[in-house]
Amino acid sequence: MPVDKKPIAILGAGAVGSILAANFAKADQSLLLIEAAPKRCEQVEANGIRIVGQDNTTTRSIKILRSLEELKEYRPEALFLCTKTWALKSILPQLVKVVGPETLLVSFQNGIGPEDEIAEFFPPEQVARGIVNYAGGINEETGEVTQNWFNPPNFIGSLGEGTSTRVEKLADTLSRADFPTLSLPGHETKKRVFFKTILNSALNALCASSGITMRQAMSYQHTRSLARILIREGLSVASSVGYNYGETAMDTCMKYLDEGGDHLPSMWTDLQRGAPTEIEHINGKIVKIGLMFKNIDVDANIFFTSMIITQEIKSGVRKQSEIPGYLTHI
Repeated sequence: MPVDKKPIAILGAGAVGSILAANFAKADQSLLLIEAAPKRCEQVEANGIRIVGQDNTTTRSIKILRSLEELKEYRPEALFLCTKTWALKSILPQLVKVVGPETLLVSFQNGIGPEDEIAEFFPPEQVARGIVNYAGGINEETGEVTQNWFNPPNFIGSLGEGTSTRVEKLADTLSRADFPTLSLPGHETKKRVFFKTILNSALNALCASSGITMRQAMSYQHTRSLARILIREGLSVASSVGYNYGETAMDTCMKYLDEGGDHLPSMWTDLQRGAPTEIEHINGKIVKIGLMFKNIDVDANIFFTSMIITQEIKSGVRKQSEIPGYLTHI
């Protein structure tokens, strides 16, 4: 690793983290990849990160760290959190012990609010939020990562009103690697995060609860109509908190979803593994915010949030006592 160049650290070697690492590597960026799963560590150490699909590349010059504790000695320029959003509760108390003020923490995660959770442990000027517009999956046997689609650009935004120099630098580095990424000021970041969450809310839970791919959901007339209803509810909630996306917002959302891949969402994979999902940061967050206002219809989001949470209870990763209050006090 070059001594004159601070590394970029990526926490989580799943599809999102692996694709991000491969693109940073194209820009000749020194990298640290933090991953606790032994099998995934062995795959990367033996074969590097192999990306196939829209972009075929193999990256080998990545140092693997098997614990957050190891991060302390490297003092990275930025740390991208590419874990599931629900994992923040256990990760953040550990990060406080190993991350110094020189490191920008970037939530490259789904849903509304993960950057705010990080800002409870770190100063807001040390926190940024990514908006991810690509998706992929990992072959568990080979470790090969398939990039299913990319609808550029990605975004990285500050939490403050201005756009920080560090955020701009990271966006420029990725863009130079032909991975278009734009920097945003804080007020625009929150608005775009909400919009992306509306897009995720339209298909993630629907496909996860039905076992159909995103492309199938958009091709069947009845599920396409359901997606449209979910979008409409999300846009109504967004409008109530001051985010207006214009008269063509619905058409923009449907076009975005039509361009998605013929694959199941990660939420479906989580349910199959008996793992927690990010439902409370996606559809659940739209429900929670929507119920704060009178005459806002979030019934479809309530239904799909309830269906996913029921599956979590069934698999044992959630207790009945952990059902969110916004579902039990409707």
